Amino acid sequence: MEDYWARSIEPTGQPGPNYWEYFAERLAQLAKIPESATVLDLGTYDGNVLFRAMEKTKSLGYGVGADIHDGGFHDGVSEALRRQWEDNIAFVQTDANALGFLPDTFHSVLANFIGWDDCFDFERMEFIGSDRMISEIARVLRPGGQVGIGAWVEQSDIDWIVEAFKKYLPECETDTSCYAGENPEGQKVILQSGGFGNIRVHEETTDFVSPDAETWWQQMKQAASGLFKQVSDPARLERMRERIFVDLKQFQYPEGIRFSKTVSFAFGTKPIADDSD
Repeated sequence: MEDYWARSIEPTGQPGPNYWEYFAERLAQLAKIPESATVLDLGTYDGNVLFRAMEKTKSLGYGVGADIHDGGFHDGVSEALRRQWEDNIAFVQTDANALGFLPDTFHSVLANFIGWDDCFDFERMEFIGSDRMISEIARVLRPGGQVGIGAWVEQSDIDWIVEAFKKYLPECETDTSCYAGENPEGQKVILQSGGFGNIRVHEETTDFVSPDAETWWQQMKQAASGLFKQVSDPARLERMRERIFVDLKQFQYPEGIRFSKTVSFAFGTKPIADDSD
């Protein structure tokens, strides 16, 4: 288990430990990205995975950040300009289920925390719908190229705040399906269904520390916003906050409030066609 201490998130402004940036770096580190590679980052937001992947190309490659929403593109473009990579990076608004790219375009496709729960049941370990996304990834990936997928397995801070809501505000809807993690074995099934080989899965648990209870609280209001939005009375929320801060002392360490997050990274290679026949 590793420790990753708190620092402010830029440019998103999320308070507390920057776990998004940390796991973006881990996905890029674990992926096989050759120099001069053409890289596609799905669900890119502001390109936090893309920029780390491009560093492995020695700035000789070309990267595309794709997202169905364009909310983070401005920050991504600003970062590309700051690095003087404006000729190496582009941001494209597109649906991962219908990518607007030619076949065999990319050497590497990365997808961090975009989720497969709409078409795959990770408890029953079976498909519940057509997986167009893995088909599109396989289509735009070059033969011999690699796909890398990052997914939540467990978030102890989210699990804990959900239980706190059940305890102090039992009338709130605490459906945790939107926060549920993915079974790494399910990632293998998804990659196998897409025709990928050389499948490997890396799972890791990392501690994240918020400097104080108030910073942690503000982070939870973003990470579990669906719970907080149900409380329309500020006074009730404040009373619950006071109780939670007492309970939170069990997670208090000299450096701050500590919780762990577990993530799995799954990788697969698109086969090279055998033309010997």
